[in-house]
Amino acid sequence: MSLANDLREKLNTDTGTIRVAIYARVSTDNDGQKESCANQVELAMKFVTNHPNIQIIGTYVDDGISGKNDFTRPKYNEMLQQISAGNIDLIITKALSRLNRDEFNSLYLKNMLLQTETTVYTLEDNQIHDFEDLNSGIMHSLTFAIDAQYVMRQSLSGKKTQELRCERKELSAKDCQSYGYTWHKDTKTITVNPEEADVVRKIFEEYVYRNGTPASIERMLKADGIKMCSRSISNLIQDERYIGNFYINKRTSKLGTGQTKSKRIQLPKEQWVLVERPDLQIVDTDLFDMAQRIHQTRITVYEKPDKKTTQARFQGIHKYAGKIFCPVCGKPYHFGYSDRAKTKPIYEIKGHSDCPNPVRRITEPDLEEITRQALKRTIDQQNEVCQTLEAVLTECVQASQNNGNEIAKLKQQIKTKNNQLNNLIDELSEGGLIEAAKDRIKAKINTITEEIDNLTEIIKDKESNKLSVSYVSDKIAEIKSAIAELRNFTEIDRDRILNYIERIELPANGDVNMLLKSGQVITIVTTENSDFSEGDSVVKNGKQDDRYS
Repeated sequence: MSLANDLREKLNTDTGTIRVAIYARVSTDNDGQKESCANQVELAMKFVTNHPNIQIIGTYVDDGISGKNDFTRPKYNEMLQQISAGNIDLIITKALSRLNRDEFNSLYLKNMLLQTETTVYTLEDNQIHDFEDLNSGIMHSLTFAIDAQYVMRQSLSGKKTQELRCERKELSAKDCQSYGYTWHKDTKTITVNPEEADVVRKIFEEYVYRNGTPASIERMLKADGIKMCSRSISNLIQDERYIGNFYINKRTSKLGTGQTKSKRIQLPKEQWVLVERPDLQIVDTDLFDMAQRIHQTRITVYEKPDKKTTQARFQGIHKYAGKIFCPVCGKPYHFGYSDRAKTKPIYEIKGHSDCPNPVRRITEPDLEEITRQALKRTIDQQNEVCQTLEAVLTECVQASQNNGNEIAKLKQQIKTKNNQLNNLIDELSEGGLIEAAKDRIKAKINTITEEIDNLTEIIKDKESNKLSVSYVSDKIAEIKSAIAELRNFTEIDRDRILNYIERIELPANGDVNMLLKSGQVITIVTTENSDFSEGDSVVKNGKQDDRYS
């Protein structure tokens, strides 16, 4: 008698002890599938209840684990150890597909079952499988092949779903994993988290306006009770989601040769799908662009004073790095020294022989003097604007105060007219008046009512234009304080350069054109007759002024 027939007889007659392992598995971890896994165990327990000769050795459940790989299923492996030890006679499971979906793994299990005289009972078809029977083995192979096809169909279905999502440009939960956003599972929508959004803006402002680094920003956030590592901050600064640009189809899963677990790999950027969501923008586009330019500047190659050249992140050593360019060919100027002792810092351009612009280099001290002049001009202009603005605001405050006096007078007029109106109404209510007198009183009442309405509208207009004197005074004080701080600066540091200067160009005539963040272009004439006290510091045709030899 075969093993399968022997077990059937024991189950039918309830004779002899049958040692059983219950196995249940689902391939995903969503709630519905977990419930399905529990159902598998429940069905098995009902079968056990009907057969008192069954002894349960163990119940093994793998939640959310694929059947294609045995190595990632801890409970399945525990069951195999019990089978190998000869402690199991029968496995109860929903279907053969619960045990394996890979043909190689299935053959390995089949051989183990034959060696240990163990078989399988499947609940969905109420069958004890005879692995010793040739025809049955063929059927098992067909079952595994069908299961493999199922896996393939599921994979194709997933790809189709992804294609539809890309076509519709739909965002999912994984697209809002960035700090500052919240995924709403019930509505399947993404919204901005106001509190986290404030932190994101603070990070960008610290990075751009105050020359912050990921490390210094990490310390700043830690002081505020916010945990975020420097690497996360660096990635955050480069994340286009904060300007409303979400990319989908960035990654896919791939199982490499000889691997047992698939890996997520990044697709080429040309395959990404852009989903524009201006409603989810947290950071101003200009601020974001400035952050990207600073980031690129900080990863430039620079020469250290110890003569070791390295690729490193810019730490504020060279003030004008990434800011000086040739206006003809667009090439940048790089930091260096004009002497072997490295006491005379310069910015020079290399590989410039094919460019008609003869300007090759400029000294750092002269750049600082030029920058000082440019910023002084800007500050003077800002001061003039402030003075004009202060005068205008003062006039507005005075006008607002005058409006207040006029509003008081208008309200008094309304009060007087209301008294007149009440007197007329009292007069009208008295008896003995002829119809002509009543008509005259009614006409006068209508006239006064219209006058009151007109006065009320005038008051509304004047109150809407009324300014808060304290608010205006505070704003004027803020502007004056900011200009005073700028006017009193003594050194040109990297922070000021990043905050005020967009680009510096060195044209062939020896002058310096400086494009400020405000959009203003300032030209500093570097001839001996100009206001530039240091004289002509720009080097042409590779020849330098005697001061630097």
